[in-house]
Amino acid sequence: MSEQFREKLKSPVITTPLLVIFVIAAMQLSKHALTTLESDTNVFVAVGVVQLAVLALPCIVYYLIKGRKLSEPMLIVSKRGPHILFLVFAAMVFVSGMLLIKFFYFVNGGNVASLVNFYQDFSGTTEGSGHLEIILSLIIIPAFCEEFFFRGIVLSEYRKFGTANAVIISAVCFAMLHFSIENLFIYLFAGLLLGFVTAVSRSIIPSIALHLLSNTLSIYASDAFLRVTVVKNGAYFIGFVLVVLTGLSLILMLSRVESIFYGYAEKPPAEALPPKSIANFAKVYLSPTFLLLIAAFVCVTVLL
Repeated sequence: MSEQFREKLKSPVITTPLLVIFVIAAMQLSKHALTTLESDTNVFVAVGVVQLAVLALPCIVYYLIKGRKLSEPMLIVSKRGPHILFLVFAAMVFVSGMLLIKFFYFVNGGNVASLVNFYQDFSGTTEGSGHLEIILSLIIIPAFCEEFFFRGIVLSEYRKFGTANAVIISAVCFAMLHFSIENLFIYLFAGLLLGFVTAVSRSIIPSIALHLLSNTLSIYASDAFLRVTVVKNGAYFIGFVLVVLTGLSLILMLSRVESIFYGYAEKPPAEALPPKSIANFAKVYLSPTFLLLIAAFVCVTVLL
């Protein structure tokens, strides 16, 4: 086997989809394992442990296999500051945009998913449960584990093939691992925005903060708020308000992006800029393991 061929096999376009396939399989197996728990087992603790084992542990093993340090190139901490105002506007886009998409699902009679992770079904109702258990298993652990995996590993691995490709691929993988074709647009929107925020801020910390916000709203504000608001005020009015809020929030966020990149231009980063995404389009999206990942997702969501 030639050295060049070995290097191709080590390429992120080959190895990263395989990691996602492994996690898809592990999540399905863990879901089955959770159904066999004894009745006296604390399901919140079990869900938290499973998430750490299924999402965080494979990331560490993946990096050890590839002989990398966990600090690079995972964009853990930005060297340019937190960009607080950008994060505030991104949160406004995130919340208003999610509500707008869910609004269209609601008025068209679709089933609306929350962004809370794959294991929420095993926690049943949160009534009567300890707040600490809920916060840890359904808010904090999934936010950290999912961002560590999707933005810390998947997005970072694909950055060498272009930032746009990295954001899109991480969003697609994020949507796949929620196993819902019906709500694919909700997860794609969330994944794209979380990836965009990570790419702009060059850190996964802002995306973790947004994910924590989303999970908290999903648990404690719930989508009943949207349903009640539509019933009381009418679908047309609520839809108009959400469109305006989303549009204004998007303009404000992009204005901050412009300011941030002006700062980057004045003091360029030490690392080389990623290449143009279009030049790597075929390499990224026609990779045999990425096509295998799509096939695995279809099989799991449609056939199982």
